[in-house]
Amino acid sequence: MNRDDLNAISEIMAKYGYVEWSLVGFTPLREYSIFSYFTDPSILTVFKLVLLEMLKTLNEYTEERAHEAYAGNSGTC
Repeated sequence: MNRDDLNAISEIMAKYGYVEWSLVGFTPLREYSIFSYFTDPSILTVFKLVLLEMLKTLNEYTEERAHEAYAGNSGTC
């Protein structure tokens, strides 16, 4: 992401009163990129904890749905 993109996102976020923001992108190869802008670097610790918790929740949800889908198909041909 180039500087112009980051500036454009910051301007849009500022319209809604946000001064701290982050985007997380994932690839099919299980790689990820984090693009963020924080005016207060101390937020990074909190951001990391929140991001990890969100990813754990997403992982649990995905595993539950996969298990339900598999269980729903058992006994059928």
